[in-house]
Amino acid sequence: MTAERRILGLKPETLFQVFKYTIYTLIFINLVYFMREEYIAAAVRFPDGVGIGILVDAFSQSTDSFAWLVLLLTFELETYIIPDEKLKGPVKWGLNLVAGVCYVLITQALLGYINHMNEVMNFMPYAAGTACEAVGTVSSLALDLYEFVELTAENCGSIDSSTLFFHADYNALTDKENLLYLEELAVTDVINASTWLLIVLVLWVDIFLQLRGELTERLYKWNGILKAVLYLTLIACCTYWAFLGDFMGFWDAFLWILAFFFIELNLFKWHEAHPADEDEEAHNKGEAA
Repeated sequence: MTAERRILGLKPETLFQVFKYTIYTLIFINLVYFMREEYIAAAVRFPDGVGIGILVDAFSQSTDSFAWLVLLLTFELETYIIPDEKLKGPVKWGLNLVAGVCYVLITQALLGYINHMNEVMNFMPYAAGTACEAVGTVSSLALDLYEFVELTAENCGSIDSSTLFFHADYNALTDKENLLYLEELAVTDVINASTWLLIVLVLWVDIFLQLRGELTERLYKWNGILKAVLYLTLIACCTYWAFLGDFMGFWDAFLWILAFFFIELNLFKWHEAHPADEDEEAHNKGEAA
């Protein structure tokens, strides 16, 4: 086999699969990172403890990432790994059940992002003195959406005391510039999560119709246009995170866009191999002509 057909002894298709599952693994690593980040932040956000009722709010990023990772794997099974003839009966119902639980968790995570955005909007102007004067009274500085550090005499001068804002529930201070940054991050989280939810709904429709042999070329193209607009929104969010200097937000969004590119490619190949009846009929007519 020529060098063009093999790289380091691997076929191009094998290399493609290795790259794809490497992306999936990196997403799992991000999930672990978000769990640790939210676990640390929970001590400030929920000083009375995290009960079952607010568990998703406290770990909205982790819940979102976990549900999306499981859903991604179900899409991978449906569009690439499991043959069409086996995607029925208990197998199909089992995948639908897992996906249904993921949809519930994703929706709950979206509500968690919305609640967190509202929390960030609850910072109020602080007029009780400078940040250094607040040491011992105010417990922490809000540096990021999920990053709080203890307010001390050593770091109290790191924020602008002429534009201080205080969050009573967090017992935390920040300044006007950083508050704007937090608000922008929180709003972007909500836009990003909402867009992903719309994408997965359109993708679910694609898979549902494909399995029924009803995903016509016209429907596939219209759904593709809709998803293109949604993916452009995701790319805008990803770019904005990079502009704000939020590396993890950018990196995670970039990996997810790549991951769903693979799912879309799987669906494209699946659709090409098994066109809807009317597409197949048109194809046969073309051959006859």
